Amino acid sequence: MRQLTRAAALIGAAGGLLWLARSPDPARPASAPYSAPAHEASGVVVFDLEDGASTEEVEAFAERYGLELAYSSPVSQDEALLRGYVEDVDATLAAVEGDPLLELAEPVVQLELLGYPDDPMWDKQWNMKAIGAPSGWRAGAGAGVVVAVIDTGVSVVEDLQGVRIAEGRSFVPGTRSAADDHGHGTHVAGTIAQATNNGLGVTGVAPRAEILPYKVLSKQGFGASDWVAAAVDEAVDQGADVINMSLGGPNSRILRKAVEEAVKAGVVVVAAAGNTGRRGVGCPANVDGVVAVSATGPDDSRAWYSTYGPEVEIAAPGGDLRQGADSGVLQDTIDGKGGHAYQAFQGTSMATPHVAGAAAVMLGMGLDAEAAVNTLLETAADRGAEGRDEEYGHGRLDLAAAVREVSIEQRGLLFLLGGLLAGGLAWLARIRGGAGLAMAAAGAATAGGLFFLPMVPGLPASTALDLLARGLVTWPAVLLGAHWVHFPLWLSALLPGTLAFTFGPSRRLGPLVGGICAGFSASLLFGAASGSLDPWWMGWGFDALWLSLNGTASLVAGMAVAGMYKLRQGG
Repeated sequence: MRQLTRAAALIGAAGGLLWLARSPDPARPASAPYSAPAHEASGVVVFDLEDGASTEEVEAFAERYGLELAYSSPVSQDEALLRGYVEDVDATLAAVEGDPLLELAEPVVQLELLGYPDDPMWDKQWNMKAIGAPSGWRAGAGAGVVVAVIDTGVSVVEDLQGVRIAEGRSFVPGTRSAADDHGHGTHVAGTIAQATNNGLGVTGVAPRAEILPYKVLSKQGFGASDWVAAAVDEAVDQGADVINMSLGGPNSRILRKAVEEAVKAGVVVVAAAGNTGRRGVGCPANVDGVVAVSATGPDDSRAWYSTYGPEVEIAAPGGDLRQGADSGVLQDTIDGKGGHAYQAFQGTSMATPHVAGAAAVMLGMGLDAEAAVNTLLETAADRGAEGRDEEYGHGRLDLAAAVREVSIEQRGLLFLLGGLLAGGLAWLARIRGGAGLAMAAAGAATAGGLFFLPMVPGLPASTALDLLARGLVTWPAVLLGAHWVHFPLWLSALLPGTLAFTFGPSRRLGPLVGGICAGFSASLLFGAASGSLDPWWMGWGFDALWLSLNGTASLVAGMAVAGMYKLRQGG
């Protein structure tokens, strides 16, 4: 099946990539005005002569100015594009100016691939490269997902400008605001969602996620179990999809109860294993259902300070400043003097938000909480002893592998199923040629999207890329919020039926509408079979029944459209 889904990716790759390459990234700032570089005294000059200039004319031009010229490439003779080395660039440019055969002349300009992202400190973020963060940006960057940061608070520093940050709340007595007065919480929030590709500072794992800050630790970095428990309860009530707790301590039944209820409510709870360097994971990381995170350094081995134990689920980059200043996790945070600074920290506190950000990406791709966590654990890069162990859990976080897993194993399969279902309708209705191909292509794209796009290196992230790369059923995750994917009326035959009734009779649009109905049907039926779709308010098997009935109804709508089209063709 893997080979079949990969083969299906080749169908639309060329056209999709060409279209996307022409689409600007709306998040990228406008380029600075061009200014001519200063000329070196000597160097190579490019001469653009009139198109079609004869060999004799070119030789005469070179002789007039004492130049030795050669065509720039084997195919540039018709355009009369030549180059030559000169001892004095400025003098040569002045001499040839105004020559009737010359259109342009300039020193050769060296070009290179434009960097993505354009954050100037990206080169120092070994941690983001280690987990494959760019794959997550191309896969939606956590759009529509709410991540609660339960910490020292969060302040909107320079490189968090433009990131969605809710007002939040403080649970520390005597402190009204959720603003950070320590630096830890802002640093953690930066790893999760630092503004990315904005020409400033550094990057985050899921920059399109929303941060919901709760202050539970004081300016000195201390808090109480009941403050944290109250924040967990509030985060669940406010609709947080992920909770990040880069904190811990002795066991607390009150905190354990709050965390267990959050997990039961379907929230992904991620917590730091601890910084003792010994065996014995603290609370809340040791609570069942919590993703306990240990830390690795730049060499990908467990950091010396990282706590370990059987509760550890996964490892992530936490830094090791003993290896140098560039070996910590770099983010923008408050400087304690009323300003901000880019600072490198280390700790399982720094490792945890990498996993929380990765979970936001998975949820934004349309997975539910359980599937998101399982995917991250299953695709983690194995470290230490083979299989799961106490130091690394299932392995070190590998977001690129997780995105690839979802893209190929789920979206790729849906692409294939949608194409086959729509193609089958076209075959049954004897719709041939371009119309039949259009129906099959619409079914494939509706079900799985151009699923291979997040795996293409170098593509800048954008909302358009995210929508193109996913099936129609999961579009609400981008446009409204991750949980809206599971809205029952959306996971129904309402949309296919409306499209079939409104546009199905159209001679031009009929095949496309029929394909969309079939693709939507494939998504609903797949969701029923795999459990990847979870309609609100349904349980005890009613969710699978709802999806199956509406998937069948969507398919019937597609059959009706195909039949109408065939009748109009006189079949």
